[in-house]
Amino acid sequence: MSAMPGMAGSMPALPLGIPLSRLGSGTSWLPDASPMFAAHHAASGWMLMLHGAAFGQYDHQGSVQGDTQLGLTDWEMLMALHGLAGGRVRVNVMTSLQPLVDGPRGYPELLQTGGAYNGGRIVNRQHPHELFTELAVGYDHSLMSNLATSLYVAASGEPALGPVAYMHRPSAAEDPFAPLGHHWQDASHESFGVVTAGFYSRQAKLEGSVFNGRDPDSYHLNLDYAGAKLDSYSGRLTVLPTANVSVSAWGGYLFDHDRLDTPVGMQRYGASVLTGTGTWSDALVWGLNIHHHGTREHNHDPNAVPKSYHLSSSVLLEHTVDVSPRLAVYGRVEQVQKTADDLGFLGGDALQQFTVRALSLGVTRDVIARGNASLGVGARGTVNLLPETLRHVYGTATPAGFAVFLRLRPTQMRTQPGTLAAMPD
Repeated sequence: MSAMPGMAGSMPALPLGIPLSRLGSGTSWLPDASPMFAAHHAASGWMLMLHGAAFGQYDHQGSVQGDTQLGLTDWEMLMALHGLAGGRVRVNVMTSLQPLVDGPRGYPELLQTGGAYNGGRIVNRQHPHELFTELAVGYDHSLMSNLATSLYVAASGEPALGPVAYMHRPSAAEDPFAPLGHHWQDASHESFGVVTAGFYSRQAKLEGSVFNGRDPDSYHLNLDYAGAKLDSYSGRLTVLPTANVSVSAWGGYLFDHDRLDTPVGMQRYGASVLTGTGTWSDALVWGLNIHHHGTREHNHDPNAVPKSYHLSSSVLLEHTVDVSPRLAVYGRVEQVQKTADDLGFLGGDALQQFTVRALSLGVTRDVIARGNASLGVGARGTVNLLPETLRHVYGTATPAGFAVFLRLRPTQMRTQPGTLAAMPD
């Protein structure tokens, strides 16, 4: 599971000698020392890479709000790179079978919120990913010895808003569950319509996006362009002070994003610190949402004044360590402020806030490695800490859940020096 020494430095595939290991989700950056799990093949001047992971799991969530389910969490991504006009073109196609296996309400996860089904909030479950999670083309080109520019256009993809999405963070690579603060941090990674442009050096990247900020509907098998407009915007700055650290900060505005509360605009801000050495990885992520209620911003009225607004935040710390080449241990600590509306309450003050916390621990062991694929077995447990005001809803102040799973993914990519650098322009 650990990274090959010097691997990151041996794979310059982008302008300025930037290695592929830096590529996170969308246009985000990981530390250069991040391990890569991928199968790769060169053909006719193209470098093809298959990333992904699939967790077949038995999921049991306790308390009166819990559920038990056999299901799947997965993502599969084909990335194709080719030299073009002195730069690099990159095509990303990412899919998920979750909506076909888990259904439109996804899998059980206590205190998880976000998404809608049959006119109501999805609560205590994680909604499934879209079948077409990413369909995108990116182009990078050097402008001078330490400056390059990039353009990313996606029919479905991720704007420059948020950290590296949790599925692509090495600190969360062994964990099949979404963070409880997902919709405060990286939920916009499935946006139907994104254009991102940026400039970067070897150590820093500044980028901005316009995108369709509307949440996907409950039918996850198509490209959802109903009411789609590129009327949301964001910006992000990422700095890599060393090969082991990536620091990002972002801010943006999402127009009329909530399908159950229209019109509502939302500001989102946040920051992350990702660290890693190849044998261990950490992530510290903070996210803040500011919801504006009763405005006309979806009509772009410059004189619109919010009738009301509320702030809520989340913080996450996660860690994964390779105890041995076959054994990984991981953990996640979270705190999120969720409203009565987020939690699906139908009466009382919909904006009343509740601070919820969760501690998760897990372990995964590789049992089979053949060719470009490895099979692992794992287990994960979570204890949630609720305020007393939620005890009667869940029947306890410490509801818990666990999952056991099989994990299938590519083996770690080990590329010979110069292989990707030699791609023709």
